[in-house]
Amino acid sequence: MNEFTFGGCKYMVGLRAEKKQQNQISIVKEATKSFFEKGYQQSTMAEIAKNAKVGTGTIYNYYPSKGKLLLAVFEDEFVRLQNDKGTEIELDDGNLVQQITRITEIFMSFLEDFPKSFWREIIHVMTEDAEESEGIRQGLFGLDDEMMTIVKGTIEKHEDSFKTQFDSTQGTRAIYNILMMQFMIFIYDDQMTYHQLLTLIKQQITFLFVGKLKEEMEE
Repeated sequence: MNEFTFGGCKYMVGLRAEKKQQNQISIVKEATKSFFEKGYQQSTMAEIAKNAKVGTGTIYNYYPSKGKLLLAVFEDEFVRLQNDKGTEIELDDGNLVQQITRITEIFMSFLEDFPKSFWREIIHVMTEDAEESEGIRQGLFGLDDEMMTIVKGTIEKHEDSFKTQFDSTQGTRAIYNILMMQFMIFIYDDQMTYHQLLTLIKQQITFLFVGKLKEEMEE
């Protein structure tokens, strides 16, 4: 029995299973390289299989379609990024808007790690293949839940700053909707920069709290 790591998880496997897993690791590695260098549309399963030193039939045994292989690439990259970046957030400084903006910047930072074309393909494949994308959706939603929990807690810590009672749950949902809308605009607008995305998010979060606080917050 041997131990290996794939997708952020450790496995104990026999020789046959190890060979299978090593093939998958090689395929995902070569697919990642191809998708990022050539783009999803220009990459072919046959070329990826050749570079991974497996037969074309073998790659289809593991990943019946290029879309499923794209999802495997993203899931592996997403796990790696989560492990590399972590999500520890220090919020001792700044007012409410500044703290919430900081939270969103940290959790949105992985957008820069993938080209917009890659994000568009991910969205397309996820909507076309709900079953295969379940693991990715769970990972993304888990990250969403973590971020929203921190946002909600931050709002509640500032409850004395509001003129009247403020529903932290509804406020958190409104912020989430802002992020999702701007995310979709960002990935489908090739002219929009990441800095512009963050600026718009901050402006809209600021607008959400206008007139609700005892003292208006300065930028």
